[in-house]
Amino acid sequence: PLEGEDGPPASQKLFAVASDRAGGWYVSTYESLLHVSAAGRIRTVATCEDCRGIALSPNGSALFVADYSNNKIRRVEV
Repeated sequence: PLEGEDGPPASQKLFAVASDRAGGWYVSTYESLLHVSAAGRIRTVATCEDCRGIALSPNGSALFVADYSNNKIRRVEV
C-alpha cells in the first residue's frame, strides 16, 4: 500500500502519470501534482487546478503540465 505524507492519494481523481529514472511516478490529479517514490512515499509537488496531462523533461528536472482550464502548458521544477 502507498503511504501518503501529504494526504490520501487513492481517493483523488487521477488524470495522468509520468515515470522518473529512479522508479518513481509523477501523478496529476484535479488539484495537485504528486510524486510517488519507488518506496511508495507520496509527496505533493505542486498544487494546481485541472491538470490533464504531464510529461517529464528528458533530464528529469521539470514537469510540463497541461493546464486544461487555462489552455496553457506550465513548467514545474522538480
